[in-house]
Amino acid sequence: MTVFFCDLPPAGLRALPGLPPPAPDGPANVCALFGLHGPAAPLAAITYTHDFGTPPPGWCARLDPVCLLPAGATLRLLPLERSPLGEADARALFERVSSAGVIPQVTWRYAAPLRWYLLGDDAPDLTTCPPGALPAGDVAAGQPRGRDAPRWQAWLNELQMLLFDAPVNQAREARDLPPANALWLWGGGRTPALGSAPFNAVWTDQPLVGGLARLAGCRLHALPSSPQAWLAAAPAGHGLLALGAEALETGTAAAWLGALQAALDAGRLESVTLLAAGARVDLRRRGLLARLRARLRRAP
Repeated sequence: MTVFFCDLPPAGLRALPGLPPPAPDGPANVCALFGLHGPAAPLAAITYTHDFGTPPPGWCARLDPVCLLPAGATLRLLPLERSPLGEADARALFERVSSAGVIPQVTWRYAAPLRWYLLGDDAPDLTTCPPGALPAGDVAAGQPRGRDAPRWQAWLNELQMLLFDAPVNQAREARDLPPANALWLWGGGRTPALGSAPFNAVWTDQPLVGGLARLAGCRLHALPSSPQAWLAAAPAGHGLLALGAEALETGTAAAWLGALQAALDAGRLESVTLLAAGARVDLRRRGLLARLRARLRRAP
């Protein structure tokens, strides 16, 4: 059993109680779990496959709403996950920019409030940076590069002007919420060809993992309602459970780890490996004395 925490820094995995120290796992990430390596994986095409159930027909990129804030001589990118757009507001902003005809010869697709897509026949000469990879959110460090970068930057600036005075953003600012005042282009490419993955089944609500699972032909399932429900019906073989970083905040991760450790101790699971970006922890089957000590620590 492999448990992957999407978008969770190694420190988050180290912070989980009762775990041994993590060992470095190099560039291990969710793409590598499915045999996809390299620094420029076409992440947009993969998440598109999750969102729409089929791969994009050609070149695909993410164009996600973000907030840009002035910080001295530069701009900082503020992700909107902690102050998310509602469905109605996001669709209103999407309609405003997608109907303006700013970027020629592309098709816009809306998947979720913070996941927007562009589709095109021809791939532009661009190198982009995922918003989560910006050092300290520094926008200057992640500007598009490549032969086509100047015209794409001009289009992005024009779209930013459309968002600046949008009624949705004016209302958000009046409520002291960060406005969705820019669009971040990233993850462009064509659908990768994946071989079979080493997983019999995958459980997730994470778009990147779900897309990879579909492309690799894995059996894909929604997250179960509880660890106990999953353990009661888990199939034989190697499974992948992919949780988002929010699992730490809600206590979901602790509940899963407790149930998986108990199942490992009882021999119902052969092994459990926990992964986050750059860190790996292999749970060990505890002896009787260690289990008794754990029960005593939990006792009131």
